[in-house]
Amino acid sequence: MNWFVLEELKSLLKTTTKYLSLLEKNWIKTPKDFLQYFPRAYEDRTKIRNLSELILDEKWITTTKGKIISKKVFMRWRKRIYDIGFIDEVWNKWAISIFNSWYLASQIQEWEWYIIIWKPTIKVRKIVFFHPSVVKTTWEDDLAIGDLKSEDKENALIKDDESFKTGRIYPVYPELYWISSGWFAKKMRWIIDKVDIFFDEYLPSEFLQEFDLLNVSDTIREIHFPKNIELNKKAFHRIFFDRLLRIQLYSLLNKNDYVLWSKFANIWDPNREEVKMIIERLPFQLTMAQKKVIKHLIDDLHLSKPMMRLLQWDVGSGKTVVAAIASYYTHKILWWQSVFLAPLEVLANQHYRTLAKLLLPLWLNVALLTWAMTKWEKDKIKSDLKQWRINVLVWTHAVLQEDVEFQNLKYAVVDEQHKFGVRQRAVLKRFGSPHILQMSATPIPRSMALAFFGEFDVSIIDEMPVGRKPIFTKIISEKEYIKLKLWILSKVNEWQKVFIVTPLIEESEKMEELKAAMTEFEDAKALFPEIKWKIWLLHGKMKSKDKDDIMNQFKSWKLCLLVSTTVIEVWVDVPEATIMVIKNAERFGLSQLHQLRWRIWRSDIKSYCFLETKSKSGDTYKRLKSMEEITDGFKLAEIDLQNRGAWEILGTMQSWESDIPLHVLSDMKFLENVQDWAKWLLEKYPNLKWLDLLKKYLNEKMWDVLI
Repeated sequence: MNWFVLEELKSLLKTTTKYLSLLEKNWIKTPKDFLQYFPRAYEDRTKIRNLSELILDEKWITTTKGKIISKKVFMRWRKRIYDIGFIDEVWNKWAISIFNSWYLASQIQEWEWYIIIWKPTIKVRKIVFFHPSVVKTTWEDDLAIGDLKSEDKENALIKDDESFKTGRIYPVYPELYWISSGWFAKKMRWIIDKVDIFFDEYLPSEFLQEFDLLNVSDTIREIHFPKNIELNKKAFHRIFFDRLLRIQLYSLLNKNDYVLWSKFANIWDPNREEVKMIIERLPFQLTMAQKKVIKHLIDDLHLSKPMMRLLQWDVGSGKTVVAAIASYYTHKILWWQSVFLAPLEVLANQHYRTLAKLLLPLWLNVALLTWAMTKWEKDKIKSDLKQWRINVLVWTHAVLQEDVEFQNLKYAVVDEQHKFGVRQRAVLKRFGSPHILQMSATPIPRSMALAFFGEFDVSIIDEMPVGRKPIFTKIISEKEYIKLKLWILSKVNEWQKVFIVTPLIEESEKMEELKAAMTEFEDAKALFPEIKWKIWLLHGKMKSKDKDDIMNQFKSWKLCLLVSTTVIEVWVDVPEATIMVIKNAERFGLSQLHQLRWRIWRSDIKSYCFLETKSKSGDTYKRLKSMEEITDGFKLAEIDLQNRGAWEILGTMQSWESDIPLHVLSDMKFLENVQDWAKWLLEKYPNLKWLDLLKKYLNEKMWDVLI
């Protein structure tokens, strides 16, 4: 970090090197960064109440004014307790209790007036404030703040350095290590008037007027020290608008960049008869939803610009079949090569087996290229690709950077789209920007798909294949899980397999997740001693080869019960696995529970999913009850969006989406408007200086809001 910039921040905040170091560790290195450290909540301190107006034991912070009439200190249970008596402006009596805080107690002097900010409660027949915020007031004893005019009130507050804490909507900041919320509020008050120095408005005035947006400077001011609730809401609306606008612009810039590398000429009209013939030759019947998506794909493949389509699918709806039919069409009619990309080697193997079964009888040569292959095997595949002896390649992300050459690659299918970012897409550009079909394993509500995948056209398969039996899902307690033992053993004797999934743990607690899995592994062996030699553990800390070995043993019946973390969410299909017990299910979002449940929904055998939870009451139980009643992944995603936010659906994607509230993400008209205006802005103002920095900016500092 530039020494001059750090010194500038130190000078503005009038702080020490110690505090500066703590801020820097949290990515606050410049005055601009500091001003973008936003409050997590607000306290309404605009109205000062008398004691008779207070609501006891209320959840909200209360502001009152009083004069100290007594100050006592005594010891109890080895604690120094300060008992401070007050009277309010109409001579009601009340008290403050402070424990072991000499500094706070020493700030309070007898016969002085103070503003008291905290939650009142009743204790030993008197009203008490425990450890409140206390601000000395300079107003006359007989003058209440409520009697002041707004402009006089502001002038009165400026007289005292601490007086900004009262008579306003007060910001509450997230604390950092030893840096308190009050410290941030005080320092922010010092530099808030310098906002114009560090921030420039970057949107055209007509843009601000069209959307009724605050300018940048006013937005920053109203977020930190709002004049009223309405202006604060307007400021946050500008923040959310900016985030969505930048996502849309980022998508458009990526799409335009990708199109520039394309090498497509005008192609004749689609051959509908060939598509119909392909579908008729399949050994199973397609759903109407699958046929509709195939039509979209074929139409896109005949455009003179690369297709960028996001295919959403519900559990078991047959996305690979749809992608494979389009792959066959590109070979038969257009004479192109295709590639299927998967993030994990085990998924690549799964795709290879599926595609080989579908396409080899149709005279297409399908090959697999993974990191685990020998150099000789890789060289052979690379040579065959270059000489057009391979029509369809299944490829893992791990070998994207290798020197692979295609003769005529024009169609790329990307599975697990949230793991396929801009860097991976850049690899495809070197092959002339082929058509891209990105497949999402998680049903995403239309509004969210529009908000976060703006460069893609969206297709949805929302219809189940014929003959698929509904899955039986039930919420159980720990005691009920133990009672299932004999039933589970009977199913194992019928050649069915079992998953036991350990709870989802936050990313920062991966070791705790591993410990939970190990504990569950030992518990499973203790509960099922009859098959303990056929029980094993699978978790994300294992090497890829070890994971593959365990899954192969599970598939070949060397193992019949697998204790696993959520790593199986994107793992290989095991049709005989028909039973799943998800421990502590309340820790999961519905979308992820649905994804896990899908692992046992892969055959025509009836499957059973048990959601173990500690409590069968309250909001958590009501939310889990949706899993018993609903099998539609899109409906469950909508419930997740309402109850837990966007991050529950998008999962491993960028964390900044979760900051955009539900009412914004659910407003389709607003989102479409933002998308249209993003296109307008890019076309009319292509030379805005910050557009050139947008890609780098969004990749490196997603949590920032304003440039």
